[in-house]
Amino acid sequence: MRRWHQALAVTAVLGTVIVADTAAAHATTTLVTCTGTSTVMYQPGLTTTPKTVHYDEIDNFSGCTSTDTTLTSGIASLSVDFPNATCNGLAGTFTYPAYPIVWNDGQTSTLSLTFTDVIALGVEQSTGVGAVTAGRFQGATATVTLILTAPNPLQCLTAQGVTSQTGNASIAIISP
Repeated sequence: MRRWHQALAVTAVLGTVIVADTAAAHATTTLVTCTGTSTVMYQPGLTTTPKTVHYDEIDNFSGCTSTDTTLTSGIASLSVDFPNATCNGLAGTFTYPAYPIVWNDGQTSTLSLTFTDVIALGVEQSTGVGAVTAGRFQGATATVTLILTAPNPLQCLTAQGVTSQTGNASIAIISP
């Protein structure tokens, strides 16, 4: 879509005037967008007592729209240990330097993301923003959004704690 107010650069070269549309030179392209689901498992379960918790997450992206029409889905699988994790300590900011996605055609993308996690009105939203550092779409920017039901405070008080969360996931990868 062309903007009505575009910046123009005018250069004089040996008496010739060259006009360049700088807005077009800095245009971005959405390479892929997907929606899907996210499942997070905690071992041991999250409680109100801080402890190291192993965290497994599977994000299934489907319904993809892409500049490559063969790309229709992808899956990201994460596995990390969080020290001092509690039900009350989910919100905050953290960096995940190797968020791996395997696309339906076998190609991969590795994203380096900084996540901001916010819990409000029983909903946890975690948004990761960063870059594709390797594989398909390398050099592009990426945003991953997870919207999960916040842990039940009463379940946090049990010996077992909160052992899982599920919700929606989305991703957008945009050319620089």
